[in-house]
Formats: sequence, structure tokens, C-alpha cells
Amino acid sequence: MVTTVLALLAVSSSSVSAGSSLAGTVLFTRLDLYPNIETVGVVVSGEDLPETALLSYRLSGESDWRMGHPLMRIDDGRLVGSLFDLNPSTSYEVKVTDGITKINGSTATQPEELAFSPAAVLHVDDDALPGGDGSAGAPFQTIQEAVDLAGPGTQVLVADGTYHESVVFRASGEENSWIQVKAEGDNAILDGSEQLSGNIWTADSSATKVWFTRISGIITYLARDGKRFYKYDDLKGLKNKVGHAGVAMNEGWFFDPATLKLYIRSLDNPANHTWQVPSLNYAFDAVGLDWLWVEGFEMRYYGKSTSGCGVCTVNSSHLVVRHNRIHNMQLGVYFNWTGGADRGNDTRIEFNEIYDPPVNEWPWKAVKGSSMEGTAIVVRGHVGAIVRGNHIHNFFNGIYTGSSAALENSELAFDADIYDNHIQHISDDGLEPEGACINQRFRDNLIDTSLVGVSLAPVTQGPTWVLRSVFSNYSGRSIKWDGNSDGIVLIYHNTGWSTQTDINGMDLISPMHNAIIRNNIIQSAGYSFAETPIGSTGVDFDYNNWYTTRGASLPHFKWENVNYSTMTSLCNATGLECNGHESIPGFTDPTGGNFTLIPSSPNIDRGISIPGINDNFIGNAPDLGAFEYEVDPPPTAISSLRANSNPTNAANVNFTITFSEAVTGVDLAAPFDDFGLTVSSGITDAFIASVTPISKTAYSVSVNTGAGDGTIRLDVSDNDSIIDFRGNPLGGAGTGNGDFASGETYTIIRAITTPVTVTLKSAGSYDGWVVESGENSGVGGTIDKGSTTFNLGDNAKDRQYRVILSFNTVSLPDNAVVISAQVKIKRQGLVGTDPFTTHGTLLQQIRNGSFSGNTALQTGDFSAAASPSSVVDTFTGITYHWYGAQLNDANLPIINKAGVTQFRLFFSLDDNDDMSADYMKFFSGNSTSSNAPQLIVIYYIP
Repeated sequence: MVTTVLALLAVSSSSVSAGSSLAGTVLFTRLDLYPNIETVGVVVSGEDLPETALLSYRLSGESDWRMGHPLMRIDDGRLVGSLFDLNPSTSYEVKVTDGITKINGSTATQPEELAFSPAAVLHVDDDALPGGDGSAGAPFQTIQEAVDLAGPGTQVLVADGTYHESVVFRASGEENSWIQVKAEGDNAILDGSEQLSGNIWTADSSATKVWFTRISGIITYLARDGKRFYKYDDLKGLKNKVGHAGVAMNEGWFFDPATLKLYIRSLDNPANHTWQVPSLNYAFDAVGLDWLWVEGFEMRYYGKSTSGCGVCTVNSSHLVVRHNRIHNMQLGVYFNWTGGADRGNDTRIEFNEIYDPPVNEWPWKAVKGSSMEGTAIVVRGHVGAIVRGNHIHNFFNGIYTGSSAALENSELAFDADIYDNHIQHISDDGLEPEGACINQRFRDNLIDTSLVGVSLAPVTQGPTWVLRSVFSNYSGRSIKWDGNSDGIVLIYHNTGWSTQTDINGMDLISPMHNAIIRNNIIQSAGYSFAETPIGSTGVDFDYNNWYTTRGASLPHFKWENVNYSTMTSLCNATGLECNGHESIPGFTDPTGGNFTLIPSSPNIDRGISIPGINDNFIGNAPDLGAFEYEVDPPPTAISSLRANSNPTNAANVNFTITFSEAVTGVDLAAPFDDFGLTVSSGITDAFIASVTPISKTAYSVSVNTGAGDGTIRLDVSDNDSIIDFRGNPLGGAGTGNGDFASGETYTIIRAITTPVTVTLKSAGSYDGWVVESGENSGVGGTIDKGSTTFNLGDNAKDRQYRVILSFNTVSLPDNAVVISAQVKIKRQGLVGTDPFTTHGTLLQQIRNGSFSGNTALQTGDFSAAASPSSVVDTFTGITYHWYGAQLNDANLPIINKAGVTQFRLFFSLDDNDDMSADYMKFFSGNSTSSNAPQLIVIYYIP
């Protein structure tokens, strides 16, 4: 996606200053804008462009311009930069000027969530009989069958099951009309392996602890009991326990293609294990196709060759890969581009989990440079990539952008947004831009326990941005430079932290050029930064906190192979870090992963203002590091919830007390002065028996219920002994202001017998949605009672959807005492913006009988009254797919034991006034039994 403005003449002033081009000379000829969700890439083309130009922007319709980060001229002559911290789905005007010439343009950012409403649905179920037609009643047996028939707007909906196949896309979707392949539930699995087990192994006569068996073909990957198994370089190494680079390795495998023998070195008999042997190379593959979407799958054990991967594409555009769990393969997601301006553009890789244990536990030298050196995500496309919200762990490399084989190709991986990713337990590089890397933005990422946080080896053009990321527990260095990197690199507001002995904060393996490093905090136990080679140019380090724990007896910095013991001596000799400092950073809880600043941190208000980067700072100046300090509110007790069924006859019950943040000082031994009991007159001799931590924010409190019938509530009593990590007492300074006395109560009835749990399903013939007749009308207009899904949110005319669920509760015994009930619904999909982010809270009302007096769905159900004395219940997420609403105690007696109980669901905000459809789709009672809405009732018979 790109917006282009061509300028025939772009002179903004009638006068031209001395030394500039003549009035009327075209300098800025073209403005290209590359919108993402929260950023816009900005590129200006022309002739004889200046080294920098001012960038400004504003919301469309606003009068005031805001300053962005200045544009920078790169090697190919263009001016390049980015806008940050923008709103999704919002129009912006952009202006670029050098004081004499200017060019303007406008664009709109992408939506947070892409909208897709399928025009057709093809069903797949591995348990189906062969010969299905893709209908709900006769699903296809394989995903490939459905994909072969899918066209633009088709959703391939895949039921839970295990699918041993490689899916090849053969057709494209169309603009905003994807071919979507989506898991219907939580357990749709693509498995690329065959399993080996049992007594199939022959002991090798020439070596101990070595066995072999024959397999059908070449493999480059093997797993044992679900975990990757080490691969030796050759059979000799296997027999001698010598891995790659001469590293001793006690266990592993080698495949001999000449004999088709799979050799295993194992400390015990391989027959004791199950082995996953890849027979397929990829889970999903597309070449030269567009508008494709893959969501919700587990993909595992692919890799007949070293290119084995979960989702592999070449020259394909408008791709979405989201919410998948990809593991045990060489490459998780791999997008490649080999040429063509309209190929390989506009991709999203979001909210996936990608992992390959235990590769990160093997010695680095035993893997580096071998065929086992895998990468979770490779972005090697053309223009426009968003990689966000992914959890990558236990891999050799995290996210790679670019190509080592095309270091100067300015079109490769152009304009990429990599943010909000959690990357941990990485053998080598957490983030690895390599090549031209023009407008690659690495921001707000967390990289924990890796050899290198970000590797810049090399960037040849840039600008490459590294912003507000955390590199914690690194074992090599937080930032690495190599390959004589000479492209523009901007490193702003990052935090690095490691306590490993003699590990440097930043290393230059070769000279570096054209880099600005500002407002960062880097802590290490070696050199703060070290440049042993000489020849770096165009570098600007300042306003950073470099702190090393190595003490005053050893040098803190090495620059151009010269040691410096202090930052002052470094500044005097090199001009670097003349406004920096070496103080202890003042993190809240670095060992616990909390790198926010404490009130006394020397990094508060210590930074320099950078237009377009830190405009919204708090205080007199920006803070250093990834997180701006905000005044910390005191901790509070936020809930006291029952942890057991209610009512109860139990001699002991448990409460869960939850605080707003991590706290210490909670009484874990008698007399438990931090808590108190509120009991009714019928209860005697109740007391607190124990307090046990569940987490840093939650505690389990066991209460002896004493004697008699009545109610018991657990309260929190504030005596200022409970504090947060910054020392703030509960509720703030002063006793009593943090008291909490509004928790749930137990009803103690000694005569209760064993509770019974029943699960009822909503009747598909009676449930469905009702949409409002007009925006703000408050009455129903049309209904849908036959679909397998229902909608919650609003439609394209800002009319609210409400849903009726209908449960036949007549099976409950007349004398049943209901002690708990929960309604559960399962998410199917999303259209437009997620209403949970824009429409408030998902609510539920109850009706004994039917809302409109007729069990069948009626338009009147939209506004008919709920049962008298009922209260509104609230839905919360249980898993990614399931949402649940626990019925308030006041609603339990309303459940109808003589007929139907109905529930009405709706969002607290009727619409978001954007004249666009924004709704979540949930499965109705017309769907399969496993997907249908549930009413779970717990009762006892007195």
C-alpha cells in the first residue's frame, strides 16, 4: 500500500536564499507515503536533494502541524523517514520542506484489525468421509481439497484434528477479499511427520550407544518425543560424539543418503522414545499469489530439507499469517521476493507463537554455521511488512529482515514495521536486519535471554530504527555491529541489561558509520561499549546512560582501540557522550523483568528532545530508556473472590485476594492482621487459617468456617505493611485508606449435599441475532435465526447487534438449589475493528422464560425487559476463542426450572460512530455441539 504525490513545481517561497537552487527549480518531484497501523514511511524523490528536510504532519482537518523526525538522504539520493505514534484507520496530511521547497501529500493508516466477511465457507474435517462437497454436513477430508476450490472471499474453515499434508495455494483472492484458511477451534494441527516407535532399531557394531534404522527418504530435521534432536555433521562425528565445530555432543543423529540409514546416538535405547521424522517440507506454500490468509493452526515437524517451514511464500502479496502456533521446524514464517514491482508486497505476520526447543540449550558453536541455524521469521519480501505481537522462543534466531546475498538491494524488505514482539531464549540474534534495510522500524520489542539483542551486520543504506525496545539478560552484547555497516541507523530510547561477567553492552566487530545513539540505558558487566578495530566515522553517541558493574579499576570504554576509564575522558578525547552519564540506572525490578524507572532514578528528565520520537514526554525533558517514568499510583486490593463452590457446607473455604500490582509484606503467618472476616450472626468461631502466595499479585486465604449457618466475607485491612516494589503502601501513606470490604461472600449451609454440574447447549432454532432498526432507535429491525454464527457489535450503518441465547432448563430438578452458573460463547471470527477495543464491555441480561413472550426469535427481543430483580453480567475472555459470563448470585434464582431461560447479549456501547461494520462473530446453537453456546449450571439437592 503506497500513496504517491507527483510535484511539477514545489517552491514555497518567492525568494531563494544564497547558495540554493534558482526559484522554480524542481527539487522535490515525488512524495511516496507507506502507511502501516501506527506508522507511515515517508520517501521524497527529486534532484540534488539536501542532506535533511523537515517533516511535519497533522490529522486531516486539523490546522496545526506537528513536527516529525527529519528526513535523511540515503545513498540512492532519496530523502527517507518515518512518522510514529499514529492512530489506526486515521487520515493524515504530510508536508516535507527544506525551507525553500516543499511537497505535500495525504494518506490513511491501516486498521488495527483487517475486516473480512466470507462470501462462501468450505468446511474441512479430518474425521469426515471421503467425497465430501465442503458443506457443513459433508466436509472435505483434507484442507487441500477445499483450497483447490477456494476463490476470492472464500473461507476454508478447518475443524479440530490432525492433518498430514502440505497445503499449496493455487489461486489468489482479490482486494480485501482474501482466500482465508482458518482453524475453527483450538486444535487444528498440520503435522508434517511420520512417527517412528518400537523395536525398529539395530545396535551399531562399531560404536557404543549408536543405533540405526532405515527410513524412506532424506530428512534434515528430527525430533525425539516432541523436541528437536541434535544433528551431527557426519557419521564419524556421531560415532565419536563430536558435533559441529568440534564441540562434544553426547546425543544426536545423522542420515546416510547412500544407505537410507538413520543413525542415532542416544544415552538410552531409542526404542524407549517416539521419533518425529518429517516427510513433508512445509505446511502452507504460495508462489506468485495474492490476498491469502492463514489463521489459528498448530504447525509442527516439517523439514525434509533445510527450507522446511510453516508458511513459505515467494513473490506473494497481501498476506496475513496470524494466531498460529508454529514449532519444530527450521523456519517458522518465510516471505521471499525475487523480483517484480507488484510482487511480494503488504504482509502481516501477527500474534503467532513460534518455537523450536531445545536448540537454544545446545552450545552456540555446535550450531552456528551448521544446517541447524534456523530463524523464526524471515522477512525478505518487497515493500511493506508488519510483524507484530509474536511470541518467539527457544529458536536459534528471532526475526531476520533482508538478505545477506543482496546487501545493496534497496527494494528488498523496504519499509517494515517490527514491533510488540516478545523474543526470548534465542541462541544468536534476537533481531537481525541485514542489507539496505530502508525504513525498517524495530520498536517496542522485548528480547530476553539471547546472545545478541539486535545485530546490525551490516546495514548498507537505512534509515533503520531501533526504538523503545528492551534487551535483557543478553549473554553476548545488547547491540552488535559488523560488516562495516555504513547505512543510517538510529537507536533511540532502548534499555539493555545484563549481569553476565565480562559481557559488553555494545560491540563493534568492525568499524561502523552513520549512526546516532540517543536516550538509551545500557547496563553490562564488561565494557559499556568496545571498538577494537579503527576507522568508524559519522557516529554520534550522546545523552545515554552507559553503566558497567566492572568497577573503577578496569576501563569502561574502548574506542578506536583506546581504553577510557571514565565517560569524561572519553568525551574529552573523542567528543562522544559529552552529555551522557554512568550512574546506576535505577530500574524498578530488573531481575524480575521490570525496567521502568524508580522515582529516584537518575534517568528521569535526563534525555534530549527528538521530534517525532518522544514528543509526549512527562516532566521537564524526556527520560532515558524504553519507558517514560509516570507517577506510580499506590497498590490497591481489587478483588476478594471465592475460590470454591457456593453455597457450601465445607469446614474450610478459600478466597483469592488480588492486588493491582505486585506487592510484598502480606502477612503469611498468624495473626494475619492484613485481613479480617465479616460474618453474619449465625456463624461462630470462624477464623483465618492460612495465607499462601499464588503470584506476586494474588494470595490464597484459607478460612475455617466455624459453626452454624450464615455468610462469611474476607476483607483486606490496611495497616501500611503491604507495599509495592517502589515502597508505596496499600492505598497510599496512612492506615485504613487501602481497606477493601466489598468482596464475594460464602453462604454456609451445613445441610448441603454433593453439588451436581450440568452443561446445556443453546437451542439453534431459537437463538440468533437481532439488529437495531436504525442507529439510536433502540428497537429491533431484522433478525437472523438460521446461521451457524451470530454477531455482536454494530453493522455498516452503526446499528447495534444484540443476541438471544435460549436454553431449555426444564431438566433441572424442581428442588435444585443453583449455586453457580456460567454462560460461555465461542469466537468464530471478526469483521472490522475488534468491538472489545471500541464498544465497551460485553454484557448479558437474563429472562425467566422468553424475552418477548415467544420462544422463537423476535425483533421485540432487542428491547424487551429482562426479569425483574435481575442484574447485568459481564463477559471476560477465558481462552483466545472462549468467552464466559459468571452469573451474579442475584440471577441464579431466575433460572427457569419449568421451561426456557434466555439471555440477551450486547456491548455496553451501541456503536462507535464510524459507519463501518465492526463486530465479533460467535458460534450459535446451529453450529456443531462442540462450538455451541453453553450454560453450565452447578446445583445441589437439599
